[in-house]
Amino acid sequence: MIGENLSSVIAAIGAAAKRARRVSRGVVVVAASKRQPASALREYQEAARSLGIRTVFGESYVQELKLKRAELPDGAEFHVIGALQRNKVRDAVRLADVIESVHSLPILEAVAAAARAEGKRQPIFLQVNISADPAKSGLDPADVAAVVALASHHSDAIRLDGLMAITALYEAPEEARPDFAKMASLRRELEAGGLAAHFDGGRILLSMGMSSDYAIAVEEGADLVRIGTSIFGERQGAPEGPPA
Repeated sequence: MIGENLSSVIAAIGAAAKRARRVSRGVVVVAASKRQPASALREYQEAARSLGIRTVFGESYVQELKLKRAELPDGAEFHVIGALQRNKVRDAVRLADVIESVHSLPILEAVAAAARAEGKRQPIFLQVNISADPAKSGLDPADVAAVVALASHHSDAIRLDGLMAITALYEAPEEARPDFAKMASLRRELEAGGLAAHFDGGRILLSMGMSSDYAIAVEEGADLVRIGTSIFGERQGAPEGPPA
């Protein structure tokens, strides 16, 4: 089932990219694997390998990431995509290949300090609350440029990869399109201001879109899409717990 689902997702990404006149193979699928068993992750890894795509998992909880990292064979990349608590930063830096959910300046500084202690240069995305949803964490779009400039002072310990969009929960997927368009506009503003130079390779990646709206996100310029239900089916297990 997971293999078939992933094939369908890849096909949908390809169709969305074609509509937007862009190359689909540049879009990375981050399999949102929260509360999925290690067996499901191994099945996904085999499916991804057969399709010739990178195996990238997105975990919301650092404690869950720790368990899965120990159980999975080499070759899987793990991203932290859940709101990161300060007391989990050190473990996140030790365990994650990429932390997408750096949602405030204090968290950024804590990540930099932990990375220095680990002798690591930690790849990160800045989390942007593009919908201005009071129930969500993330940077105000108006503050992103200043945080990018401040992050550049930690370039020994932090590698800026891009921006991660957090949107409001909408009833219809199409309602998210203006938010994704705003993220693309924010990227262009940073580029126009010369701030792309602070990002890895001079390129600002956008992580945006989930199972309900990833095709729209691709049409609007997403470089990474975070997809759980469309790949694994409905989540199993306990109700929602605390953030990462």
